[in-house]
Amino acid sequence: CFGHWNLCLPNMMFLGLVAATAAIGQDSVVVNDRVRVTALSDTLIRIEPKGPAGFENRTTFMVVNRTAFPGSALTLKSSTATSAVLTTSAYTITLNMSGTPPAPPSPPGPAKMCSAILNTDGRDSARISTCSSRARSCLPPGATQTDCCNNCSTNAECTAWIYQPSESWCWLMKEVGSTVSHPDRNMGGNVGPPPPVSDGIGATITSSTGAVLWSVAALSDVGQNLEWPSPTASASYAIKDFPRFYAPEWGPTPIPADAQPAVDPALLPTNGFDYRNNVDGDTYVFLLGSTLDSWFDARREFVRLAGSTPAIPDWAFGTWFTYWHPYTEDEAKGEVERWNTDKLPLDVWALDMNWRDTPRCHQPNVTPGVPPGFEPEHFYDYPNTQLFPDFADPGTGWFDWIKSMKLRTYFNDHPFPSNNGTALQTTPGEVTFRHDGLTKWLSRGLTYWWFDANWAFSIPPPNVNYSGHGDGASWDGMDNRVWGSYLYYTTNRVYNENNPNREHTMPPQAPLALTKYADGNMRPGLVQHQHPAQHRYPVWWTGDGVDLEASVESMVDSGVYDFKPYVHSDCGGDYRPSYGGDLLRWTAHCAFGSILRFHGNAHQPWSYDNHTEDVIRQYLNMRYAHIPSLISAGQNALDASFPIVARCDLFWPEHAADGASSNHQYIYLNDTLVAPIWNSTSNMTTRSVWIPPGSWTDVWSGQTVTGPQNLSVSQPYERQPMWHRATGGLSVITSRPALRVDDQDWSELTLEAFPEVETDGTTHRVLHAQGMSGGQTGIVMETTSDSRKVTFGISAASDGAERAWVIRLHLRPDETVSSAIIDGQTVDVVTIAPTLAEEGHGFFPFQGRGSAPAPHAGSIAELHVAAASSPRHIVVSL
Repeated sequence: CFGHWNLCLPNMMFLGLVAATAAIGQDSVVVNDRVRVTALSDTLIRIEPKGPAGFENRTTFMVVNRTAFPGSALTLKSSTATSAVLTTSAYTITLNMSGTPPAPPSPPGPAKMCSAILNTDGRDSARISTCSSRARSCLPPGATQTDCCNNCSTNAECTAWIYQPSESWCWLMKEVGSTVSHPDRNMGGNVGPPPPVSDGIGATITSSTGAVLWSVAALSDVGQNLEWPSPTASASYAIKDFPRFYAPEWGPTPIPADAQPAVDPALLPTNGFDYRNNVDGDTYVFLLGSTLDSWFDARREFVRLAGSTPAIPDWAFGTWFTYWHPYTEDEAKGEVERWNTDKLPLDVWALDMNWRDTPRCHQPNVTPGVPPGFEPEHFYDYPNTQLFPDFADPGTGWFDWIKSMKLRTYFNDHPFPSNNGTALQTTPGEVTFRHDGLTKWLSRGLTYWWFDANWAFSIPPPNVNYSGHGDGASWDGMDNRVWGSYLYYTTNRVYNENNPNREHTMPPQAPLALTKYADGNMRPGLVQHQHPAQHRYPVWWTGDGVDLEASVESMVDSGVYDFKPYVHSDCGGDYRPSYGGDLLRWTAHCAFGSILRFHGNAHQPWSYDNHTEDVIRQYLNMRYAHIPSLISAGQNALDASFPIVARCDLFWPEHAADGASSNHQYIYLNDTLVAPIWNSTSNMTTRSVWIPPGSWTDVWSGQTVTGPQNLSVSQPYERQPMWHRATGGLSVITSRPALRVDDQDWSELTLEAFPEVETDGTTHRVLHAQGMSGGQTGIVMETTSDSRKVTFGISAASDGAERAWVIRLHLRPDETVSSAIIDGQTVDVVTIAPTLAEEGHGFFPFQGRGSAPAPHAGSIAELHVAAASSPRHIVVSL
């Protein structure tokens, strides 16, 4: 049945497909051989129309794990030809099956195979193994078209045939990736996957009290792109797995030699991907409950089902820099050294498209031996050695120098399908071409790639014949954004796994790819969402020409609706600001955002004046001071799908209508309220900010306000409106931020604590160790109102690390410390008075050990906890 969609169906049980004959288990019931209902839990239901090959138990591109759920006992209460009622202890599912069921697959036999497509030839093709590539025909002279198709029907390796009437030539094909017009060729058989099945099935889910929790007239009407509801805004959320297909572990990289024998021969032409059981309407319904806790529980269920956002490398939280500019190698090295000389923290310095020697890269095409009309930019073999001599074979010189500077680097790629644009994405030829091109530069020292979808050409999603320009058509509603994220991230992952001791680059630590977050370039107010698998392949940028307002909106909303904690924009914008204040507004937002990546134009910090550079340096230092908290927040995004940049209704959904649901402000790392200003036409600019419940201290002035309330705030270019959470805020920073994340010294860390002893409260934090080693340290701060005590508990590090701590209690203006005890011993406390008001114009927060608070704040009580690997217990009385 090799490659014959209809002939393969009876033999697919071993692929994990289930025949629809009876109830599968206590939590799964098949109804009328048309639909399977599975109660994965008391809050997650799967309703699955029967596919062309039965019901699907394997993982799919969207669904990576169905076995992690407890199941819920499901009972079929009643069933007719057009309806059914199923119940659990928590809900009732009513099915309406009045629609016409899909026609069964065509029966096996030569009739289907002999349905010819006239005047058509195959491209990106391979013959069966018994037919030499040099043979004029795979059959003896005089063969008819019927002979051709019949021979293909009876050959287990043949998936398609091509016949040339003028010569009576027949070719039996193992693989045909795409088709092209030809006046003297006819063909038949498998030239792509079958269309998806769509079933007329509706469903309603009601609670035990009869309340409607979810309902849809047809499962095919359920959305296929991820758009999770806002907190407590809806009782349920449904998404369908469509297009549904099986993706092998190696993904869009060549099948490993040791895996090849186990691959179904029918799937070799698609690199192990299986598109044969696609169905429109395989739906997962999440019951969200009515509380914030139940909403987060449902998000965790989605992560268990569809996978989490992986942790990104530590260094990826540092500063990135690229500029669309035809650098020479000497110029690039000089610029990197300037970052060091000016003491500007930097971890990634990379090249845009100018690494290639192509006309589109601002250089004439001078590659010798290139034929007219040939496009070198479609390939990976034409680096711009005129600008970068070290790109010449063996091509490691530039990367060795970048490594010597302790930096990582990447290239921009505008990919184009192989075989002159005709190859389908999962055909072996295309897979090998892309893999060989990308890994050629990874082997030379490139750390990872940028898949730049914003260009005149690109790669389409699977099963799409590329038109030669733009992104190509979508496949069943799936465009090339998610496919590109998957391809570039997986290529990096597989290469790193196969080469754990990579040369010519600093250790990658974890896979990474820079890809686009959605279809269009983000603009203020634009709402767009993507395939539910894309969140597994970080990080994402928002496109070209994105302004600061749109950057804030997309960064904030993507953490809510799309499970993407690393959406960000080109910091500085795709323009050269006419004054440094504009770049300061951008830098402030990016430094207190998800990813800090300067790109678009000449955004070098020193390119304006000394004052602009000095302020940018302060923001970069604050970013690097927060690296311990950023790394831990990345782990929290993995474990609990909680974003680094959180919209306020993720904490206070009851105030959504008051301002908590605004995407123009956010909570950074749980404790800092950030409200970027994007109007840069004048220095002192005013904006409205919603202050959440509780006490909040202005980071610049030290003045405390109480929410909820709306506040009008004015700040100059140098200052982004920000507030410390003064009711139990607890930030972990390093007082030794260094110029590289790898060089940070965490033998001593600082806790910036904002206790409120008028109320009882507990704040929990988990510190994750450097280098993705898995070490963890638990931190708890408790306040007790009747005794006015603040207690800190710091666990032993799980990796045995010995660490000192600086605990800085930010006191109210009328508060003082009466005593402090560390591990049972009374200790002295260092009291640091606020900055003088006349010096406040140069004040910056988060400066760590020994630094003074803002002018109108209370004093800071600073305690020094000596290094130890044991648990620590600190009690401070106010």
